[in-house]
Amino acid sequence: MLTKSAFAAVLACSLPLGLAACATIPADEVTRAAMVQTVSGTLSYRERIALPPGATKEIVVSDITLGDNRETILSRSMQPIRVGAPPVPFSIDVSKLNMTDGPLYGLRAFIREPDGSIMFRTSSPVLLNMRGDRVDVGDVQLFMTSSDDRGMTAIPGMRDGTWRVTQIGNDVVPPDSAPKMTFGVDGRFYGTTGCNNFISSYELSGSSLDLAAIGATRRACEPGLMEQERRFLNAISVVENASLAQEGFLILEGSGQRLVATRD
Repeated sequence: MLTKSAFAAVLACSLPLGLAACATIPADEVTRAAMVQTVSGTLSYRERIALPPGATKEIVVSDITLGDNRETILSRSMQPIRVGAPPVPFSIDVSKLNMTDGPLYGLRAFIREPDGSIMFRTSSPVLLNMRGDRVDVGDVQLFMTSSDDRGMTAIPGMRDGTWRVTQIGNDVVPPDSAPKMTFGVDGRFYGTTGCNNFISSYELSGSSLDLAAIGATRRACEPGLMEQERRFLNAISVVENASLAQEGFLILEGSGQRLVATRD
């Protein structure tokens, strides 16, 4: 979704007569306009409460077409707040590679205490018109919330059934021997490595995923499955973040390791 100015710049650079003009247009600006959409605005609240030092703002942009609890997160940002009172400016970049013209897009915002607890939040997603390269939503009104509100504490649909691992690092996993994972509503995390069964527990706060030590059975399998099990357990043991790609893939990452999974 190039703006008219960005498109004109690209067109000019494609014509011989426009070569001189291209020298004045930074290439990274044209590339950014083609690949990234920026959403910006300010956050405000009615209460006369100063923000404590160390407070943070969390901004989430999602595809909300399927409704509550089934959102697909496109971009998430948590940054320190540099002002003591509203309005609090914010800006977040969204990759255009994950966007189409059909879905509804929405923005949620949170202001958190230094310990991570939520002070203020949006009551519902702010609808976004994502047709320009820059989207200014103006002033977003936040509301005070209870001390036990943890925001978007779960990846939408993460607890819906079993996830089958499709990729460990950069390697694709064969479906018939893939590890499978379940995030139980009771906080249990369990499944199979493709060879042995495993069990643990988990806590999910926003996109932060904390897994307890993993226990597994010790059945011997053929060498290929044992190597897959080793790589899976090594990766899952250092996972720190979870996100849901637009295509529905669950992505788990941490310490340079990456797992991709799909609903089984």
